[in-house]
Parts: sequence; C-alpha cells; structure tokens
Amino acid sequence: MAPAVPTGLPRRARWVLVLAAVGGLLFTTGLLLEVRCAVGRCAAPGVRRLFDLDALGSLPRLFTTGVFVLVAGLAGLASWRAVRRAGWWWALIAAGAVVLAGAKAVSVHSSAEQDGGRLLTLSGGVALTIAGLVLLLWTGLRWSVPGAVPVTGALTAYAVAALGLDQLTGAVGSVSASPVALAFAVYLEEGGEAVTALVLLAVVLQAVSRGR
Repeated sequence: MAPAVPTGLPRRARWVLVLAAVGGLLFTTGLLLEVRCAVGRCAAPGVRRLFDLDALGSLPRLFTTGVFVLVAGLAGLASWRAVRRAGWWWALIAAGAVVLAGAKAVSVHSSAEQDGGRLLTLSGGVALTIAGLVLLLWTGLRWSVPGAVPVTGALTAYAVAALGLDQLTGAVGSVSASPVALAFAVYLEEGGEAVTALVLLAVVLQAVSRGR
C-alpha cells in the first residue's frame, strides 16, 4: 500500500491563519467605520475609538503589538533551545521584537515625526534599519543559524511596510482633503504592517518548529 499522504494544514499554520482572519476583521471594521463617518453616519465615539486604525489602545494597534509579543516569545524559546552563538542571535530577535511591540503600542514613529520632522525621522529610521538588518544577516550567516535568512527577510518586509507606507499616507494627506482617501491610506499602512508582522511570526514559528 502507498504511504498515507498528510492532508490539511499543520496546526501551527492553522492558528496563524486564525490570527490573520481576526486581524482582517479588526482592520476592515475600522476602515468601514471611518468611511461611514466620512459620509455623515458616525458610530458611537467609544466604538470608533475602539476600532480606530491608528489610535493608541485601539484593537487594530493592539493586534499588531500582540503579534510582536508572540514573535518575542517564540524567539526567546528558540534562544533557550539553541546552542552556542545561535542562542545569542535568537536573543537579539527576541529583544528586537520586544522593541517593535513597545514602539507600536505607544506609536514611537509618530511621536518622532512630531518632534523631529518627517524627513529626519525617515532618514534616521532607514539608517538604523539597514544597519540592524545587515548585522542580523551577517551574524546569522556567520554563525550558521537555521532560519536566519528568511527571518531577516521578513523583518525587512516589515521595515519596508512601516517606513514606506507611512510616506504613502503622508502623501495622500498632502494632496487630498478627502477623509475617505485618507482612511484607505491609513488602512493600507496599518494593515500592511500587520500583514508583514504576521509573516514574521509565521517564519519564526517555522524556524522554531524545525529546530526541535
């Protein structure tokens, strides 16, 4: 008899898909509430704030923050399991995920733009991001860390979404006074960050699972 062929998704992939579905529901609800308010039919202030795509403490922002907390936990587990220098590399990933979670929770990027300006914040963010990613990739390859390349690639995707889509939102706000257009721009920005954060979670989860 031919060996049985496994069907369906692995359990770890299923709960990542469940998270993605929850995130999609939260972000789309936030968008619909903003568009509805733009045409003069606003929901209750408490409901709008709860699903606001960019507000501190809102469910969409907390969702992305929570994804990074999960990444930090998985990377910490990988650090504990790994041997020698690979453990240090995963510890760096865990620390970076904690920083990203905190930055997302309190909107460090927006605060920096208000204090130092959009251009200075972008330049500093790009410089720090490139330096950090190059360091992670170089050490991961040098220390032969399994999963170093895809994890660094996923972090790069998040950085591009966080820095690039923010510029897109700013451009839309500067050329259009339409609240609907701005709502869609913010939806793309915050949703793009959430999607790339989920990709990072999936990649880290796969690397940790293979390292068992």
